[in-house]
Amino acid sequence: MVDLKRKTLRDIDWLLVLAPVALTIFGCMGISSSGGPSFVKKQAISIALGLIIATAAMFSDYRKIILNVAPFFYGAVMVLLVLVLFIGEEINGNKAWLKIPALGSLQPSEFAKLATILMLARYMSQPRVGQLSLKDMAIMAAIAMPPIILIALEHDTGTMLTFGAILGSFYFLGGMRKLILVGALVAVAVGLVAVYPHLKPYQRERIIVIIEPEKADPRGYGYQTIQSMIAVGSGGVLGKGVGEGTQGKLGFLPYAYSDFIGAVIAEETGLVGVLLMIVLYLIFIWRLITIAKGARDRAGALMIMSFVALVTFHIACNLGMVVGIMPIMGIPLPLLSYGGTAVMTVFAGVGLALSVRMKRFVN
Repeated sequence: MVDLKRKTLRDIDWLLVLAPVALTIFGCMGISSSGGPSFVKKQAISIALGLIIATAAMFSDYRKIILNVAPFFYGAVMVLLVLVLFIGEEINGNKAWLKIPALGSLQPSEFAKLATILMLARYMSQPRVGQLSLKDMAIMAAIAMPPIILIALEHDTGTMLTFGAILGSFYFLGGMRKLILVGALVAVAVGLVAVYPHLKPYQRERIIVIIEPEKADPRGYGYQTIQSMIAVGSGGVLGKGVGEGTQGKLGFLPYAYSDFIGAVIAEETGLVGVLLMIVLYLIFIWRLITIAKGARDRAGALMIMSFVALVTFHIACNLGMVVGIMPIMGIPLPLLSYGGTAVMTVFAGVGLALSVRMKRFVN
Protein backbone atom coordinates (compact mmCIF):
# COMPACT_ATOMS: atom_id res chain seq x y z
CA MET A 1 0.00 0.00 0.00
CA VAL A 2 2.84 2.40 0.90
CA ASP A 3 4.68 1.54 -2.32
CA LEU A 4 1.50 2.15 -4.32
CA LYS A 5 1.05 5.58 -2.74
CA ARG A 6 4.68 6.45 -3.45
CA LYS A 7 4.30 5.37 -7.08
CA THR A 8 1.16 7.48 -7.40
CA LEU A 9 2.94 10.52 -5.98
CA ARG A 10 5.86 9.96 -8.37
CA ASP A 11 3.47 9.76 -11.33
CA ILE A 12 2.03 13.20 -10.61
CA ASP A 13 3.62 15.97 -12.66
CA TRP A 14 4.24 18.34 -9.78
CA LEU A 15 5.34 21.21 -12.01
CA LEU A 16 1.94 21.05 -13.71
CA VAL A 17 0.34 21.26 -10.27
CA LEU A 18 2.53 23.97 -8.76
CA ALA A 19 2.66 26.35 -11.76
CA PRO A 20 -1.13 26.96 -11.92
CA VAL A 21 -1.36 27.18 -8.12
CA ALA A 22 1.38 29.83 -8.15
CA LEU A 23 -0.51 31.71 -10.88
CA THR A 24 -3.67 31.73 -8.76
CA ILE A 25 -1.65 33.29 -5.92
CA PHE A 26 -0.56 36.02 -8.33
CA GLY A 27 -4.18 36.48 -9.29
CA CYS A 28 -5.41 36.74 -5.71
CA MET A 29 -2.79 39.43 -5.04
CA GLY A 30 -4.11 41.50 -7.94
CA ILE A 31 -7.75 40.84 -7.07
CA SER A 32 -7.11 41.90 -3.47
CA SER A 33 -5.77 45.26 -4.67
CA SER A 34 -8.42 45.99 -7.27
CA GLY A 35 -11.50 44.14 -6.03
CA GLY A 36 -11.21 43.79 -2.27
CA PRO A 37 -11.38 41.00 0.33
CA SER A 38 -14.84 39.74 -0.68
CA PHE A 39 -13.63 39.10 -4.22
CA VAL A 40 -10.55 37.27 -2.93
CA LYS A 41 -12.70 35.08 -0.69
CA LYS A 42 -14.96 34.06 -3.58
CA GLN A 43 -11.95 33.42 -5.81
CA ALA A 44 -10.25 31.32 -3.10
CA ILE A 45 -13.37 29.15 -2.81
CA SER A 46 -13.38 28.67 -6.59
CA ILE A 47 -9.69 27.73 -6.53
CA ALA A 48 -10.34 25.16 -3.79
CA LEU A 49 -13.23 23.69 -5.80
CA GLY A 50 -11.01 23.70 -8.87
CA LEU A 51 -8.33 21.70 -7.05
CA ILE A 52 -10.95 19.18 -5.93
CA ILE A 53 -12.18 18.85 -9.53
CA ALA A 54 -8.59 18.47 -10.77
CA THR A 55 -7.90 15.73 -8.21
CA ALA A 56 -11.07 13.85 -9.16
CA ALA A 57 -10.23 14.11 -12.87
CA MET A 58 -6.63 13.02 -12.27
CA PHE A 59 -7.67 9.78 -10.57
CA SER A 60 -10.36 9.10 -13.18
CA ASP A 61 -9.78 7.41 -16.52
CA TYR A 62 -9.74 10.19 -19.11
CA ARG A 63 -10.69 7.65 -21.81
CA LYS A 64 -13.95 6.84 -20.03
CA ILE A 65 -14.61 10.55 -19.55
CA ILE A 66 -14.11 11.19 -23.28
CA LEU A 67 -16.18 8.21 -24.42
CA ASN A 68 -18.92 8.00 -21.79
CA VAL A 69 -19.17 11.26 -19.84
CA ALA A 70 -18.52 13.82 -22.60
CA PRO A 71 -21.92 13.51 -24.39
CA PHE A 72 -23.86 14.01 -21.15
CA PHE A 73 -21.62 16.89 -20.05
CA TYR A 74 -21.95 18.53 -23.47
CA GLY A 75 -25.73 18.14 -23.43
CA ALA A 76 -26.05 19.54 -19.91
CA VAL A 77 -23.93 22.56 -20.80
CA MET A 78 -26.06 23.24 -23.91
CA VAL A 79 -29.16 23.25 -21.68
CA LEU A 80 -27.47 25.76 -19.36
CA LEU A 81 -26.57 27.98 -22.32
CA VAL A 82 -30.19 27.97 -23.45
CA LEU A 83 -31.33 28.85 -19.92
CA VAL A 84 -28.94 31.81 -19.93
CA LEU A 85 -30.85 33.32 -22.85
CA PHE A 86 -34.09 33.29 -20.85
CA ILE A 87 -33.15 33.70 -17.19
CA GLY A 88 -29.52 34.76 -17.42
CA GLU A 89 -28.01 37.52 -15.32
CA GLU A 90 -26.40 40.46 -17.11
CA ILE A 91 -22.94 41.46 -15.86
CA ASN A 92 -20.67 44.03 -17.53
CA GLY A 93 -23.04 44.29 -20.50
CA ASN A 94 -23.12 40.56 -21.28
CA LYS A 95 -26.01 38.26 -20.42
CA ALA A 96 -23.80 35.21 -19.86
CA TRP A 97 -24.36 34.18 -16.23
CA LEU A 98 -26.83 32.06 -14.28
CA LYS A 99 -27.59 33.13 -10.73
CA ILE A 100 -27.27 30.17 -8.36
CA PRO A 101 -28.83 30.78 -4.90
CA ALA A 102 -26.26 30.72 -2.08
CA LEU A 103 -23.45 30.01 -4.56
CA GLY A 104 -23.27 33.11 -6.72
CA SER A 105 -23.05 33.31 -10.51
CA LEU A 106 -22.13 30.56 -12.96
CA GLN A 107 -20.87 31.19 -16.50
CA PRO A 108 -21.85 28.13 -18.60
CA SER A 109 -19.87 29.35 -21.63
CA GLU A 110 -16.65 28.51 -19.75
CA PHE A 111 -17.81 24.92 -19.25
CA ALA A 112 -18.79 24.87 -22.94
CA LYS A 113 -15.14 25.21 -23.93
CA LEU A 114 -14.17 22.06 -22.06
CA ALA A 115 -17.29 20.21 -23.22
CA THR A 116 -16.47 21.01 -26.85
CA ILE A 117 -12.86 19.85 -26.43
CA LEU A 118 -14.04 16.55 -24.96
CA MET A 119 -16.60 15.96 -27.72
CA LEU A 120 -14.08 16.72 -30.46
CA ALA A 121 -11.57 14.39 -28.77
CA ARG A 122 -14.30 11.74 -28.67
CA TYR A 123 -14.87 12.08 -32.41
CA MET A 124 -11.12 11.91 -33.08
CA SER A 125 -10.82 8.76 -30.95
CA GLN A 126 -12.41 6.78 -33.79
CA PRO A 127 -9.95 4.73 -35.89
CA ARG A 128 -8.97 6.64 -39.01
CA VAL A 129 -6.32 6.59 -41.71
CA GLY A 130 -4.69 9.56 -43.40
CA GLN A 131 -5.67 13.21 -43.30
CA LEU A 132 -8.96 14.73 -42.25
CA SER A 133 -11.62 14.63 -44.93
CA LEU A 134 -14.07 17.43 -45.62
CA LYS A 135 -16.72 15.23 -44.00
CA ASP A 136 -14.61 14.99 -40.83
CA MET A 137 -14.17 18.74 -40.75
CA ALA A 138 -17.89 19.33 -41.29
CA ILE A 139 -18.82 16.98 -38.43
CA MET A 140 -16.29 18.67 -36.11
CA ALA A 141 -17.66 22.08 -37.06
CA ALA A 142 -21.17 20.80 -36.32
CA ILE A 143 -20.01 19.80 -32.82
CA ALA A 144 -18.60 23.28 -32.19
CA MET A 145 -21.45 25.31 -33.72
CA PRO A 146 -24.19 24.91 -31.05
CA PRO A 147 -22.16 26.55 -28.25
CA ILE A 148 -20.81 29.16 -30.68
CA ILE A 149 -24.32 30.14 -31.78
CA LEU A 150 -25.73 30.20 -28.24
CA ILE A 151 -22.80 32.30 -26.98
CA ALA A 152 -23.17 34.65 -29.96
CA LEU A 153 -26.77 35.21 -28.85
CA GLU A 154 -25.37 36.25 -25.46
CA HIS A 155 -23.35 38.94 -27.32
CA ASP A 156 -20.15 37.55 -25.78
CA THR A 157 -17.83 38.01 -28.77
CA GLY A 158 -14.62 37.28 -26.87
CA THR A 159 -15.75 33.89 -25.59
CA MET A 160 -17.16 33.02 -29.00
CA LEU A 161 -13.76 33.61 -30.62
CA THR A 162 -12.04 31.18 -28.26
CA PHE A 163 -13.89 28.32 -29.98
CA GLY A 164 -11.93 29.19 -33.11
CA ALA A 165 -8.74 28.28 -31.25
CA ILE A 166 -10.29 25.00 -30.07
CA LEU A 167 -11.63 23.92 -33.46
CA GLY A 168 -8.55 25.20 -35.30
CA SER A 169 -6.22 23.17 -33.09
CA PHE A 170 -8.15 19.96 -33.80
CA TYR A 171 -8.12 20.70 -37.53
CA PHE A 172 -4.40 21.49 -37.63
CA LEU A 173 -3.15 18.72 -35.34
CA GLY A 174 -5.70 16.19 -36.57
CA GLY A 175 -4.27 16.19 -40.09
CA MET A 176 -5.91 18.98 -42.06
CA ARG A 177 -4.82 19.16 -45.72
CA LYS A 178 -2.40 22.04 -46.37
CA LEU A 179 -4.42 23.35 -49.31
CA ILE A 180 -7.56 23.52 -47.17
CA LEU A 181 -5.57 25.23 -44.39
CA VAL A 182 -4.30 27.93 -46.78
CA GLY A 183 -7.80 28.37 -48.20
CA ALA A 184 -9.28 28.71 -44.72
CA LEU A 185 -6.72 31.37 -43.73
CA VAL A 186 -7.40 33.34 -46.91
CA ALA A 187 -11.16 33.07 -46.32
CA VAL A 188 -10.77 34.37 -42.75
CA ALA A 189 -8.64 37.31 -43.94
CA VAL A 190 -11.12 38.23 -46.68
CA GLY A 191 -14.01 37.80 -44.26
CA LEU A 192 -12.47 40.19 -41.74
CA VAL A 193 -12.01 42.86 -44.41
CA ALA A 194 -15.56 42.35 -45.69
CA VAL A 195 -17.09 42.49 -42.20
CA TYR A 196 -15.36 45.71 -41.08
CA PRO A 197 -17.73 48.16 -42.87
CA HIS A 198 -20.69 46.44 -41.19
CA LEU A 199 -19.34 46.61 -37.64
CA LYS A 200 -21.21 48.60 -35.03
CA PRO A 201 -19.65 51.95 -34.01
CA TYR A 202 -18.39 50.64 -30.64
CA GLN A 203 -16.75 47.67 -32.38
CA ARG A 204 -14.94 49.94 -34.83
CA GLU A 205 -13.86 52.14 -31.93
CA ARG A 206 -12.13 49.19 -30.29
CA ILE A 207 -10.12 48.57 -33.46
CA ILE A 208 -9.28 52.27 -33.89
CA VAL A 209 -7.87 52.27 -30.34
CA ILE A 210 -5.20 49.84 -31.57
CA ILE A 211 -4.43 51.24 -35.03
CA GLU A 212 -4.70 54.95 -34.24
CA PRO A 213 -4.85 55.40 -30.45
CA GLU A 214 -4.53 59.16 -30.76
CA LYS A 215 -7.90 59.25 -32.55
CA ALA A 216 -9.70 57.16 -29.94
CA ASP A 217 -12.02 58.87 -27.50
CA PRO A 218 -10.06 58.95 -24.19
CA ARG A 219 -13.37 59.14 -22.32
CA GLY A 220 -15.00 56.40 -24.41
CA TYR A 221 -13.68 53.08 -25.68
CA GLY A 222 -10.12 54.35 -25.55
CA TYR A 223 -10.35 54.96 -21.80
CA GLN A 224 -9.64 51.42 -20.57
CA THR A 225 -6.75 50.91 -22.97
CA ILE A 226 -5.14 54.21 -21.99
CA GLN A 227 -5.55 53.57 -18.26
CA SER A 228 -4.20 50.04 -18.67
CA MET A 229 -1.11 51.28 -20.49
CA ILE A 230 -0.57 53.89 -17.77
CA ALA A 231 -0.70 51.12 -15.15
CA VAL A 232 1.78 48.94 -17.07
CA GLY A 233 4.18 51.82 -17.72
CA SER A 234 4.09 53.17 -14.17
CA GLY A 235 5.13 49.82 -12.71
CA GLY A 236 8.70 50.15 -13.94
CA VAL A 237 11.12 47.32 -13.19
CA LEU A 238 10.20 46.43 -9.61
CA GLY A 239 6.68 47.82 -9.37
CA LYS A 240 5.04 50.02 -6.75
CA GLY A 241 4.58 47.17 -4.30
CA VAL A 242 1.73 44.73 -3.69
CA GLY A 243 -1.40 46.67 -2.79
CA GLU A 244 0.23 50.00 -3.67
CA GLY A 245 -1.04 50.37 -7.23
CA THR A 246 -3.33 53.28 -8.01
CA GLN A 247 -5.00 52.53 -11.36
CA GLY A 248 -6.99 49.54 -10.16
CA LYS A 249 -7.20 50.32 -6.47
CA LEU A 250 -8.56 53.83 -6.95
CA GLY A 251 -10.93 52.84 -9.73
CA PHE A 252 -9.22 54.55 -12.67
CA LEU A 253 -9.07 51.21 -14.52
CA PRO A 254 -12.53 49.57 -14.77
CA TYR A 255 -12.73 45.80 -14.24
CA ALA A 256 -9.10 45.71 -13.14
CA TYR A 257 -9.79 42.55 -11.13
CA SER A 258 -10.97 40.63 -14.20
CA ASP A 259 -10.08 41.61 -17.76
CA PHE A 260 -7.20 43.89 -16.76
CA ILE A 261 -5.63 41.90 -13.92
CA GLY A 262 -2.42 41.81 -15.97
CA ALA A 263 -2.18 45.60 -15.76
CA VAL A 264 -2.56 45.43 -11.96
CA ILE A 265 0.22 42.82 -11.74
CA ALA A 266 2.47 44.97 -13.94
CA GLU A 267 1.83 48.11 -11.89
CA GLU A 268 2.41 46.48 -8.51
CA THR A 269 5.20 43.98 -9.28
CA GLY A 270 6.80 45.63 -12.30
CA LEU A 271 8.72 43.97 -15.11
CA VAL A 272 10.15 41.41 -12.68
CA GLY A 273 6.68 40.26 -11.64
CA VAL A 274 5.42 40.14 -15.22
CA LEU A 275 8.42 38.05 -16.31
CA LEU A 276 7.82 35.66 -13.40
CA MET A 277 4.17 35.37 -14.43
CA ILE A 278 5.18 34.60 -18.03
CA VAL A 279 7.73 32.00 -16.86
CA LEU A 280 5.00 30.27 -14.83
CA TYR A 281 2.74 30.22 -17.90
CA LEU A 282 5.57 28.80 -20.02
CA ILE A 283 6.18 26.04 -17.46
CA PHE A 284 2.45 25.32 -17.42
CA ILE A 285 2.27 25.05 -21.22
CA TRP A 286 5.56 23.12 -21.47
CA ARG A 287 4.38 20.44 -19.06
CA LEU A 288 1.06 20.09 -20.89
CA ILE A 289 2.83 19.64 -24.24
CA THR A 290 5.26 17.13 -22.69
CA ILE A 291 2.37 15.05 -21.35
CA ALA A 292 0.59 15.24 -24.73
CA LYS A 293 3.71 13.88 -26.44
CA GLY A 294 3.74 10.90 -24.08
CA ALA A 295 0.01 10.17 -24.36
CA ARG A 296 -0.84 6.58 -25.24
CA ASP A 297 -3.59 7.52 -27.68
CA ARG A 298 -4.53 10.20 -30.16
CA ALA A 299 -7.62 11.38 -28.31
CA GLY A 300 -5.68 12.14 -25.13
CA ALA A 301 -2.95 13.99 -27.01
CA LEU A 302 -5.42 16.08 -29.02
CA MET A 303 -7.48 16.85 -25.92
CA ILE A 304 -4.42 18.28 -24.16
CA MET A 305 -3.10 20.16 -27.19
CA SER A 306 -6.49 21.77 -27.77
CA PHE A 307 -6.47 22.82 -24.11
CA VAL A 308 -2.98 24.28 -24.71
CA ALA A 309 -4.30 26.20 -27.72
CA LEU A 310 -7.20 27.55 -25.66
CA VAL A 311 -4.99 28.69 -22.76
CA THR A 312 -2.41 30.22 -25.13
CA PHE A 313 -5.13 32.08 -27.03
CA HIS A 314 -6.47 33.48 -23.75
CA ILE A 315 -3.01 34.60 -22.60
CA ALA A 316 -2.10 36.22 -25.94
CA CYS A 317 -5.43 38.05 -26.32
CA ASN A 318 -5.58 39.26 -22.72
CA LEU A 319 -1.99 40.50 -22.48
CA GLY A 320 -2.29 42.03 -25.95
CA MET A 321 -5.41 43.84 -24.75
CA VAL A 322 -3.60 45.06 -21.62
CA VAL A 323 -0.75 46.66 -23.61
CA GLY A 324 -3.04 48.06 -26.32
CA ILE A 325 -2.12 45.87 -29.30
CA MET A 326 -5.40 43.94 -29.38
CA PRO A 327 -9.03 45.07 -29.04
CA ILE A 328 -10.87 44.74 -25.73
CA MET A 329 -12.77 41.46 -26.04
CA GLY A 330 -13.47 40.46 -22.45
CA ILE A 331 -11.18 37.43 -22.58
CA PRO A 332 -9.86 36.67 -19.05
CA LEU A 333 -6.27 35.85 -18.12
CA PRO A 334 -6.26 32.14 -17.17
CA LEU A 335 -5.99 31.47 -13.41
CA LEU A 336 -5.42 35.17 -12.63
CA SER A 337 -8.59 36.98 -13.63
CA TYR A 338 -11.51 37.00 -11.21
CA GLY A 339 -14.06 34.39 -12.23
CA GLY A 340 -14.86 31.12 -10.51
CA THR A 341 -16.20 29.19 -13.51
CA ALA A 342 -13.11 29.97 -15.59
CA VAL A 343 -10.74 28.90 -12.79
CA MET A 344 -12.59 25.62 -12.24
CA THR A 345 -12.58 24.90 -15.98
CA VAL A 346 -8.81 25.38 -16.22
CA PHE A 347 -8.20 23.13 -13.22
CA ALA A 348 -10.49 20.50 -14.77
CA GLY A 349 -8.25 20.62 -17.85
CA VAL A 350 -5.18 20.23 -15.64
CA GLY A 351 -6.75 17.20 -13.95
CA LEU A 352 -7.52 15.56 -17.30
CA ALA A 353 -3.93 16.15 -18.45
CA LEU A 354 -2.63 14.53 -15.26
CA SER A 355 -4.96 11.59 -15.92
CA VAL A 356 -3.39 11.18 -19.37
CA ARG A 357 0.04 11.10 -17.75
CA MET A 358 -0.94 8.57 -15.09
CA LYS A 359 -2.61 6.28 -17.64
CA ARG A 360 0.21 6.41 -20.20
CA PHE A 361 1.30 2.82 -19.46
CA VAL A 362 -2.20 1.41 -18.88
CA ASN A 363 -3.98 -0.52 -21.64
